[in-house]
Amino acid sequence: MEYQLYHTLDEIQIIGKDLDSIKEDVYSLWQMCFGDTKEYTDFYFRWKVVDNQILSMYKENVISSMLHLNPYELMVQGKNIVTNYIVGVATREDDRRKGLMKTLLETAINQMYKQNMPFTYLMPAKESIYLPFGFRIVYNQEKWNQNIREIIGKSEDNSETKNYEDKISIILLGNEDTERIDELVSFSNKILSENYDVFVKRNAQYYKRLIHEMMSTSGEVELIYKGNELIGYVSYMAESSIYITECLYAPKDEEIVMKIIASYGLTVNQVERSKEIKASLNSPAIMARIIHWDSFIQNVTAKDNISLVVKVIDPIIEENNGVYTLNFSNNGCVTMKTDQTPEISADISDLTKLFFGKLDSSDFDVICLGDKEYMNEKIKKINMYHNVFINDVV
Repeated sequence: MEYQLYHTLDEIQIIGKDLDSIKEDVYSLWQMCFGDTKEYTDFYFRWKVVDNQILSMYKENVISSMLHLNPYELMVQGKNIVTNYIVGVATREDDRRKGLMKTLLETAINQMYKQNMPFTYLMPAKESIYLPFGFRIVYNQEKWNQNIREIIGKSEDNSETKNYEDKISIILLGNEDTERIDELVSFSNKILSENYDVFVKRNAQYYKRLIHEMMSTSGEVELIYKGNELIGYVSYMAESSIYITECLYAPKDEEIVMKIIASYGLTVNQVERSKEIKASLNSPAIMARIIHWDSFIQNVTAKDNISLVVKVIDPIIEENNGVYTLNFSNNGCVTMKTDQTPEISADISDLTKLFFGKLDSSDFDVICLGDKEYMNEKIKKINMYHNVFINDVV
């Protein structure tokens, strides 16, 4: 029997399985491939599966492979964009190296194109897996864990922190603490909008979910106050070791916030602070891929009015291919197909790197067909997405 692709869990019912048993299939494959605890897997299936889309491959009524599309609302230079975070890409061991993941990824990519989704993103277990599909790294998580370990390891007197001792408080954020959650939503969106081009928009539901996610690993979300002023927050997991998933603060408060966390410690539900703070040698990365070229580029602005002629090469989404005239202004970009000679010719992966500000000069020299000095001056006027802040695990 051949493998059969299903776009939703409801579709699978045509093979005679009820929805509960299908969800059990997905649950089992998740635990089989990712090794998460029952507590964390239960969190995911309670909070994320309810509003996501799961593509799957079955063979003889047995699930072989799956891919989850989790919707998130992002702020991209002040504009709201709904896009999918790809997670849960998994294949049963006996069914690997048969092209199932390729089928699922390409199906998802083309589906998102039809939905006019500007781009998609994921957190790779291994970068090389996703390179052939046009994904490139656009963000590396801050080294909060490493920085705090270094502070703890120093013998120097943290006098600055001690001077604040009577003013500092670290407060555990509870799921029912609506007033503080609302305060955190306002604080986070303000800090993020002032310092980042691309970030996940925060709301009360976002933080309620985050609280439950951290709790499923014995971790917490903690707010840091100086007097009555909220100056930062930290979320962390704490299974075998403490792992900080996000630490947010105004740039001016970075040093004091990090010292506060190192000096006062993370409460971990009152467990003694003997657990090691884990510092990953390779900080988690986010890879992105442009999906719908027109929808993506129309949101890109420039400091001055400029025009570019760009040839787009997309081996997966046929509709993206072509030569385009791009007319940028501070309001966005107007684009249309053209028969003009391109000034830039690039694969969708290099265009992703270019517009996320990650394309180095040597790579730009390869895709640039015109006068390089002149083209560089043009490119500098485009408001690239240099600063990204995405730390969600699922």
